[in-house]
Amino acid sequence: MAHRKQYEGRLWPKIIGGAALLAVVVIAGWWLLTRPSPKPIFDGERALRYVHNQVDYGPRVFGTQGYMDTLDWIKRQMEGSADAVSIQPFAHTNVHDSTEVWGGTNIVASFNLNPSGARRMMLAAHWDTRPFADQDPNPANHIRPVPGANDGGSGVAVLVEMAQLLAGQMPDIGVDLVFFDMEDRGDNLDPDADPSTIANPFAIGSQRFVEENPDYRPEYGILLDMVCDADLRIPKESYSNINAKPVVDRVWAAAERVGATAFLNEQGGPVVDDHVVFLQNGIPVIDLIHYPFPSTWHTLADLPTACSAESLQQIGDVLVEVIYGDN
Repeated sequence: MAHRKQYEGRLWPKIIGGAALLAVVVIAGWWLLTRPSPKPIFDGERALRYVHNQVDYGPRVFGTQGYMDTLDWIKRQMEGSADAVSIQPFAHTNVHDSTEVWGGTNIVASFNLNPSGARRMMLAAHWDTRPFADQDPNPANHIRPVPGANDGGSGVAVLVEMAQLLAGQMPDIGVDLVFFDMEDRGDNLDPDADPSTIANPFAIGSQRFVEENPDYRPEYGILLDMVCDADLRIPKESYSNINAKPVVDRVWAAAERVGATAFLNEQGGPVVDDHVVFLQNGIPVIDLIHYPFPSTWHTLADLPTACSAESLQQIGDVLVEVIYGDN
């Protein structure tokens, strides 16, 4: 009997030790399964290289080689990362010459096609550039096309970098990256011009997109325009703040969490941009845009040298926080 007690005395510590080890393993496994996944890291330097890529192709105006090369580049980038890519061509007739028809192409790259609750959000930018530098201080340059590093290139660069992150780590919500064409083709009217003046409008591509995709109604959207200036300032664009304030509040809260100081807690001016047609159709899309417009706007000085990787980093950090942090 003494021998049996001695044996049991040695056995119980082993049993207790094994149970404790099992508990540790179970708890560790539960922690690994339930802890939040680390957010992917946006690379502002790489995004700036994407700005250079676009400017190197040349102005992105319909009918030019730079336009075709950039279109092919965006398609390749999206086809290499997205779950689905949709190419949506459209046409616009010049209101001043009915024989002149401009071709346009919107591009949609979708990630996470079957999210829980069928929830989707949109990130967007325009990929075209203005055909004429009408704000250049030298009048002789007003007939020359804008290089479009900031105005056109910066938003696209952020979307291309975001595509890499979305492909590497699927978010809980479905995300559509939409590249609008012909945002910057509008006529530059005098501010005092008669409102009834017939003119080619701005944001043609987004207007056509909404018309041709009536069933597309994302939960919310964020438009990016002119977001790489070295002295970036993003106030709360007026149409966005009035018509989609919950989205503005959500994005500014994310900016505060990541320390994005370019996001200013002040009202910006109203900007006619690709988000307006969505707001008119009851879809809350906000515009992140530098305001007042930088000095390079619609000039030949809209070059990568005026852009900053740090500015792109701030934009990317906020988008990552919005998509992976609070959805």
